[in-house]
Amino acid sequence: MMLLEAGTSKLAKSLVLLVIAGGLQAAVKLPSLISDHMVLQRGAPVRIWGMADPGETVRVEFQGQTVSTKTAENGKWTAWLKPLAAAGPLEMTIAGSNSIAIKDVLVGEVWVGSGQSNMEFVLNNAVNHDEEIARADFPLIHLFHVKKAVSDQPADDVVGTWQVCSPETVRSFSAGEYFFGRDLFHDLQVPMGLIESGWGGTPAQFWTSKPVLESDPALKFVLDGWDKVMADYPAAKSRFDQQLAAWNDAVTAAKAAGKTPPNRPGLPQGPGHPNTPAGLYNAMIAPLTPYAIRGVIWYQGESNASEAHAYRYRRLFRAMIEDWRALG
Repeated sequence: MMLLEAGTSKLAKSLVLLVIAGGLQAAVKLPSLISDHMVLQRGAPVRIWGMADPGETVRVEFQGQTVSTKTAENGKWTAWLKPLAAAGPLEMTIAGSNSIAIKDVLVGEVWVGSGQSNMEFVLNNAVNHDEEIARADFPLIHLFHVKKAVSDQPADDVVGTWQVCSPETVRSFSAGEYFFGRDLFHDLQVPMGLIESGWGGTPAQFWTSKPVLESDPALKFVLDGWDKVMADYPAAKSRFDQQLAAWNDAVTAAKAAGKTPPNRPGLPQGPGHPNTPAGLYNAMIAPLTPYAIRGVIWYQGESNASEAHAYRYRRLFRAMIEDWRALG
């Protein structure tokens, strides 16, 4: 690199910095699912994906396979591994302009658990939870908990990390999915990967993609209802702001009097609300769809049990299932 003399102009310095920056390559980046402690699905083609410089060659090495691919113009790349045998712990290497070593990789059975309250119900609240948590020491069962999020468009990634199942990590994980995975592990004797992506109190239409909701006339009521919510939102938000101000005053008065503060008013439905049609699918399911899995376990239904929705649920739930299967 050429050194600049003291009298060099700011423009010349800027040009040198641009040349240096232009020569740097973007490091290979991976989604949160492709990380230490991940579990890959056995017996099926496995997709590994990420980001890098356009046109960059990326190499994936795992379980005796070496696969190379080139990054597309949008910076995305995908590499496919041939069906894998149950094994682990192993190490995967992904290399482009940089090299990433992913450690403690298992190959076995991968299941997603999704839905509402009882899927989200954590092991720490289960019957005999102290005993169950104390026995939950399974190095070959790994857990991934998707952080709650809402999005208007399908997202590329989720927030979460793979963790080895232990008394410390399992207590805040879905009890239903943990028991399901633990029993399968005992029966099959292969590693288990459990991905929890749930949100209490959520109807099925929030877990269904927007194109499916738009394409089925029988589901038009979902989007029509949301259009009304959005039209009413400004007035609802104004009422909420007034209620919130009154609530803050009431909390201050209650604390001064040594009394229990009143409950906080609930947010009105509107932009960013978890009740957005397709909002949870976009943020918490779409980013998982490239990842090879064995299947999904689902608990949900109460939030569609109203008189207006109950009969329609049989059509909606079927559409959601077919939607997810088509994307797998």
